[in-house]
Amino acid sequence: MVSRFRSFVLATLLAISMAAGFGVASSASVRSADLVLRNGQIYTVDKGRPWAQAVAVKNGKMVYVGGNSGAAMFTGPRTRVVDLGGRMMMPGFVDGHNHAYLMAESLFWLSLNPYGTVEERQAAIRRHRAQDPEAQQLRGVGWDDVSRDAKAAGVMPKELLDTVVSDIPVVIISNGHHSLVVNSKALELAGITKDTQDPPGGTIERDEKTGEPNGIVREFSAQNLVINALPQPDFTVDQYRQTIEKWQRVAAADGITSTFVPVHYPTVNLLKAFEAMDDAGELTVRFDLGLWADENRGTEQVDDLAALRDRYQGERYKIDTIKIFSDGVGAGQLVWDQKVLEKTVAALDRKGFRVYVHAIGNPDFYPSGNALDAFEYAARKNGKRDSRHVVTHADWVKRKDVQRFKRLGAIPVPQPPWFGKDWYDDAPRNKLENLNRFKSYVNAGIPVVSSSDFPSSDTFEQDMYPLTGIEVGMTRLDPNTTREGDLDQAAWPKERASLNEMIASYTLNGAHMIFAENERGSIEVGKKADLVVVEKNLFATPITQISEKKVMLTLFEGKETHRDPSFK
Repeated sequence: MVSRFRSFVLATLLAISMAAGFGVASSASVRSADLVLRNGQIYTVDKGRPWAQAVAVKNGKMVYVGGNSGAAMFTGPRTRVVDLGGRMMMPGFVDGHNHAYLMAESLFWLSLNPYGTVEERQAAIRRHRAQDPEAQQLRGVGWDDVSRDAKAAGVMPKELLDTVVSDIPVVIISNGHHSLVVNSKALELAGITKDTQDPPGGTIERDEKTGEPNGIVREFSAQNLVINALPQPDFTVDQYRQTIEKWQRVAAADGITSTFVPVHYPTVNLLKAFEAMDDAGELTVRFDLGLWADENRGTEQVDDLAALRDRYQGERYKIDTIKIFSDGVGAGQLVWDQKVLEKTVAALDRKGFRVYVHAIGNPDFYPSGNALDAFEYAARKNGKRDSRHVVTHADWVKRKDVQRFKRLGAIPVPQPPWFGKDWYDDAPRNKLENLNRFKSYVNAGIPVVSSSDFPSSDTFEQDMYPLTGIEVGMTRLDPNTTREGDLDQAAWPKERASLNEMIASYTLNGAHMIFAENERGSIEVGKKADLVVVEKNLFATPITQISEKKVMLTLFEGKETHRDPSFK
């Protein structure tokens, strides 16, 4: 009799759910939920059922998605019920390119960004040194205009640092992370002299008259000559743990529940930090990590990278990707020899790695094409597979290469928050169709993924906020100054995306990129309850006000990681 009654209840529940067009879990899960969120405007990113009113969660997964009445069937005496009050809920955001670990710089290094003059920056360096007289090195970030300042003073950049600190190495990285300014002591420790050759893909800047290194080194192969010679080339495991914990709080406030983290340099300490935090249950974001490939080591490093991958795998972090620099920033030249690049990508692909390639370019230089050539070479050598190789940044992409992305199953990962910046205002008008493509990928059926590249610009906090990227992806204009009447001023409006396309790029497409589309990225029964609530329905919000809306609540696998004080 009891069994028949349960069957009747289940059949009734299924009938109600099916009639409403929504989802419900199997009979084994039809019990009181841990959490029910109701009375919301829930955008599911599920094409079959794009909108719902309520979600029920049990053991970190969604067991019901549908109307308020159906959710009542999952509400028991111990169920926590959250009234969304008509607010909008979406899947948790996925940031497809975020250097989360680099928040360590702002926590443990000197930031020169608050200062505007040479004298102010030198004073800040002097104070920082005085605070720790026993320090063996001084690291900092943010003197991006040092070449200009040195020229105005009639000295080499290293001399601006030598004047302040000369007894220990001083190394200041740019906000974009593609160049260092260092003092003479740092050059001495690295053994860099006027006779030192530029490493492949890197540049040691020199005084035009004497040939002496002037204190600026560009791109990672050259930077690592200096960094690897420092007393402490990396952050400690504890510093990384503090960093990840702090970054997770910021991510939760932004509604980010998953991210891809490409690493710029060899660092076992970072991997140990992730392992320790995962073992301790301290990770509240899903992390997909990419290890850095040295352009000077080619295929010889593949086995070492595979060993690290096999050693470091966790429940909420994993390694399945290798990060490669096709070009740098502003140099207009390839970092890798193309043949070495192709053979290395093929070797990595053969080992089952996804390859994630940095390619920016300029109106006359398209390294995205070189990356696609390498993916194509790997497919010819190894056979085509579901590799999901990536080209990130992809500022400049030719029309013919859009179809190559599609054919190869490659994924473009641009940074929409940057589409409104003035970096390419002087680009030739006849080249603008190739700049910051987005709609082209959508129209071709390519799952384009959005990202922030945190913290690689001086507006990194704003850029990391997904609602900034969603707005700018739709306007392609500066979110701080644009009004509704300005929308026709976009340089190439044909590439503007729609709201649903931008949301997909930060949710389901991002989950697809990290091979997690079956467990995250949309609001569907059986998937992890990674959810974000925003204060207003974005579909009823003026485009230019989207970036101003607040994240009210963030859930990671059903557990609350952020709640705005105003959300009651």
